[in-house]
Amino acid sequence: MIADPSARRVVARPHQDQALEALAGHRRAQLVMACGTGKTLVGRWHAENLRATITVVVVPSLTLLAQTLQEWRSAGPWPFEALICCSDPTTANGERERAANDGQDVALPIWARLQARVTTNVAVVETRLAEPRGQERPLVIFSTYHSINVVAQAVRAAKKVVDVVIADEAHNLAGRPRPEFRPVLDDRLPARARVFMTATPVVSAAIDSDPVFDDWSAPLSMDNEDLFGPTAYRLDFSDAIARKLLADYKVVVYETSGDSTTPDPAAALAAAADAGLTRVLSFHGRVSKARAFAAAVDSAVLPDGRRVRAHAVAGTDPVVQRQQALSLLESAPADTLTVVSSARCLSAGIDVPAVDGVLFADPKNSDVDVIQAVGRALRTAPNKTHGMILIPVCIPAGFDEDTVLSTGSFAAVWRILRGLRAMDPRLAEELRQLERGPSRRGTSTGESILSRIDFRIPSLHDLDGLQARLVDFLSPQWDNTFSELELFIAQFGHARPALRTRLGQWCERQRSAYRNKMLTGDRAQKLRNLPGWTWNLREQRWLDQWAQVYAVANASGELDIEDPSVSATALHVPEPKSRVNTVGRWAAWQRQQIRRGDLDSWKITKLLEIPGFGSEALAPDDAAAVMILAEYVAWKGDANPPAHVVEDDVPVGLWLNMIRRRRVTRHLSQSLLDEICICTPSEGPGKLRWYRDETFWLLGLEALRQFVAREGHCRIPENHSEQLLDTPVALHQWSTRQRYTYRHDQLLSARAQLLERVAGWRWECEPAPRVKIDIGDTPHGERTGYVKGCRCTPCTGANNQKNAEREARIAAGLPSTVMVDADRARRHLQHLVAQGATQKALVRASGLSRSNVQNLLLGKRNRVTPETEQTVLALTISQAPAAIGAGSLVDAGTTWRLLDDMIASGWPKSWIARELGLGKSLQLNRDSITASNAAKVSDLHARLGSRAAPPRRGRQSMPSLSELLNTTCWPNADDRQAEVINWSDARRNSGKALSANNADDGRVDDNHERSA
Repeated sequence: MIADPSARRVVARPHQDQALEALAGHRRAQLVMACGTGKTLVGRWHAENLRATITVVVVPSLTLLAQTLQEWRSAGPWPFEALICCSDPTTANGERERAANDGQDVALPIWARLQARVTTNVAVVETRLAEPRGQERPLVIFSTYHSINVVAQAVRAAKKVVDVVIADEAHNLAGRPRPEFRPVLDDRLPARARVFMTATPVVSAAIDSDPVFDDWSAPLSMDNEDLFGPTAYRLDFSDAIARKLLADYKVVVYETSGDSTTPDPAAALAAAADAGLTRVLSFHGRVSKARAFAAAVDSAVLPDGRRVRAHAVAGTDPVVQRQQALSLLESAPADTLTVVSSARCLSAGIDVPAVDGVLFADPKNSDVDVIQAVGRALRTAPNKTHGMILIPVCIPAGFDEDTVLSTGSFAAVWRILRGLRAMDPRLAEELRQLERGPSRRGTSTGESILSRIDFRIPSLHDLDGLQARLVDFLSPQWDNTFSELELFIAQFGHARPALRTRLGQWCERQRSAYRNKMLTGDRAQKLRNLPGWTWNLREQRWLDQWAQVYAVANASGELDIEDPSVSATALHVPEPKSRVNTVGRWAAWQRQQIRRGDLDSWKITKLLEIPGFGSEALAPDDAAAVMILAEYVAWKGDANPPAHVVEDDVPVGLWLNMIRRRRVTRHLSQSLLDEICICTPSEGPGKLRWYRDETFWLLGLEALRQFVAREGHCRIPENHSEQLLDTPVALHQWSTRQRYTYRHDQLLSARAQLLERVAGWRWECEPAPRVKIDIGDTPHGERTGYVKGCRCTPCTGANNQKNAEREARIAAGLPSTVMVDADRARRHLQHLVAQGATQKALVRASGLSRSNVQNLLLGKRNRVTPETEQTVLALTISQAPAAIGAGSLVDAGTTWRLLDDMIASGWPKSWIARELGLGKSLQLNRDSITASNAAKVSDLHARLGSRAAPPRRGRQSMPSLSELLNTTCWPNADDRQAEVINWSDARRNSGKALSANNADDGRVDDNHERSA
């Protein structure tokens, strides 16, 4: 409200004198004083004390500018000339200037009454600056932050230096201010001294960036003394209240009906009446809400008999109308409750001491807004002891108390209490006491500790939960839990503890508080600095999935989603409660979101970084049908539309039947399969059914019809296969199966009817002529031909004969198959493997199954058929050539089995090593050896055969194999005693002396024989 400047003259109070003394001598300094303690006048007297000839005063809004000038005029006989500099309302800066003032403008008559000239022109300001100045005629330029560029340009053009810049509400310069605000801080506005005044100093971490800010450089912090200077003087709210400069406050949180965005007017009046309020300012998010609230409560009668007088004001209202509304607060009768509602034009710069209550009908979004609004109720006035702060909360029906306390209308409670904690150290101390928990007597002391906060919420029974939220959102306990999170990150490498844990729930509450603008800027910054922290778990999960897909694509050169091994790669971080759990399905999910236009542009950009990722991998018809199928599932809850269903000209039912056919015939692409899977349920009554059996049966019916149309009859030749466009069908086998199931009453009647409609179909028919088929080198007339699929008369007869012989043996109590010992066959196979033959080559050369060859080599088969033995013994190394060179490594298993066999026959390891040319000891790897060594061992084993080692005498070493072969053919183990004489004679005749090394070998052999 703008008053007559000649109405009164004020003098400095003691705390203002202290502030003036503290400011003296500073080139840059901060003046922190609570709202309503006279910091505006301190700035005025400071300029006078400096004997400034040019002063620039900067404020946020036009209305506050007019009020500041009015206060400067009332502060004493300093004969300054006032020049008001604002932006042209037709320019962008002018629009922003008035938008910051809720559309308010100040009429020219008011400026005239304040003895000030108004200009928007740089040249006019420059002219006034160029005029000769002295102490008897100083110039004070009043400007908004939006218009300071006009002043700065004029000062530089006039080549002047401002004596002092006084920036009121200087918190507007912290964080990321608009570029046009910056000259207040730097040399674009040349000045000898700068004073930054505010009731709410902020640092950059406490500032949430405004989405309209277009300067995204590093945020500015008021603790940066290079920019803002030191805090020369501080008078916070608690000190001002202690000095009786401000009234104390109380907070009443009351329950209201209605929704969480519009409090019930009757509940608001009841709360105000219970608190004994007489003059209330209510703050709303929109002008329309403010007007609706005032209209709803105006003329209401309170329970105590008082009548309500309510008015709503907006920045677009004429100044006279706003003044009239505010004058009601000063002159309200005792028998009325006066309410003035506004959106934002009354939250700062309004000095009406009679106001004894503020109602936050809609939440404030920052600590600064809260403190500025609360300051309206703390001005001192006769008979006023407290300023009341009313906060409505809505408790919806069927609520979950934990959810309500963390979101909804309670978000406003925590945000406002957070602002009060920032301005009042007493409240911060009470919260620290509340954090300590129960008193010594074991009862909660929360009600007595929080002396300034009164919760009147009958529907809320979880008082412990309420206290926990107070501690969680407002107390230093937050820092302790934050430290726990830091330890968790150090241990596990990420910042996402499980939601079921206490720490995980705390993290989720921080994210919820951040989304609801309940988290302080400094806490948000600390969390943001944590490695791996995210405000959006879903977004972070997407980035983790993208990183995995990107790595998969890079590993193979590109993302080949048609490769099942790539597509089926499991996601490390799958989508919860979703079928998106593989790389292929993730890619399909992204394509579907792109088609629907649901994917953020930055995600599309990231996807294009993946090598080989295409935004569309399907044919247009398939892509359209997939989207229709997804809509059908969402609508019907079923993924199996009937064949007649057509949506948006897409025959989705017939299309899905064709998809089923493409899948059973293996013509369905992996990308299309993934897209279908992620948009259809995998379980439940509506899950997608592939109908594999039905589809296979229909393929057989189609093949039968095609055969009949071509041949003119239904006599299907033996083993006939009918080739359809997309797949072959074993038609003879299929037809035989239909007749079999029909004879056993297992064929569905509908299928039987379809078969009977085929021309020439018979349920019983003469057997088709048996035709010989190509069975390779195997002659017809043997059972092997029948096994290979030939059903000609000779092959069938040979098979029948074998079966008859088998049945006869069984009837005689003999084994069904003649078997022989497998040892000879095994030894031969091992010999071939030792020479370098591979199992694959042996299988191919012998015609035996892989399992037969493998089981023989591993000793898992003790008996084989004579035919198998004959086949194996007939194999030569030339038929199964080695696939590797002599120096290549081969598996050592077979070689060691041969070595163990020789050692078990009494041959010493040292002797074996010597015969192999490996020196004095047998040092071969147990896993793999060279092919040449494997061949040597196999040859030595073959030369020894089943011979046992001759007996040894004393420490004499054993002669070489060639000596033994030239001397005698030693008998089996039963005749070993006789061998002793022959071997001793041979050794003496050799004339070779024993060496020390041979003696060592003898000791090793003795040890081996004893252990055996």
